[in-house]
Amino acid sequence: MPKQPTNDNASYFEFDVMREAFNRWVDEDKVPEDQWRPRATKLVRIVTGDDYVDPNLVEWIIRKSPGAD
Repeated sequence: MPKQPTNDNASYFEFDVMREAFNRWVDEDKVPEDQWRPRATKLVRIVTGDDYVDPNLVEWIIRKSPGAD
């Protein structure tokens, strides 16, 4: 199982909500995959208020669920 994201300013629940919202957003708006990382990074910055965003967190947010597509 992938390592769960951690951050001092947000809980796992908040990250899970971010991930679900991100996935819905890219699906509904048909955001090209090459724009996912920068957009996920911006989303995390907005929600957490931190300038630094752990790249592992971004990867977790943009990761496709098994069986997706």
